[in-house]
Amino acid sequence: MYPLTLTKDGERVEVQSLNCQHDDVYRLNEMGCVQGAKGTIISNQDNVILQVGETRLAIAGNLAKSIFVTSLN
Repeated sequence: MYPLTLTKDGERVEVQSLNCQHDDVYRLNEMGCVQGAKGTIISNQDNVILQVGETRLAIAGNLAKSIFVTSLN
């Protein structure tokens, strides 16, 4: 398990833990980024773009550090 910021473009991941503030967790959950969600890293530069289903989430670097994932590749 490692932070979203350490992923690579094209990597398939599964969300394991959201260790951020309650408001951030709530908003991420609304957009489909929940524990157990599977997605693909579209881009990992200053921000991380994570596609979960048909939704692409642009996640700021500071927030991405608190989202822990495992690789599915």
